[in-house]
Amino acid sequence: MAKKSKIIAHLPSSVELTERTTKNALRLDVNLGGSKKGSLHISQGTVEWWPAYNDVYAHRLPWADFVRLLEDMPKSRSRR
Repeated sequence: MAKKSKIIAHLPSSVELTERTTKNALRLDVNLGGSKKGSLHISQGTVEWWPAYNDVYAHRLPWADFVRLLEDMPKSRSRR
């Protein structure tokens, strides 16, 4: 049996995302199998992955690099 995943979204008061330093970014906490793996921060300028074991350094990508990373991944069969 697969372990349960839990994704918690911390939504800002506004829908429009701004720079992460303004505290108006979308934050998703990722929990897998009962333990926190990290947080994904989505803002106007970047996408950041903050691993649970590290609160000093994030994996940060500008949107153009993030899109390129996803487009370079193998294609899946799911449809919209």
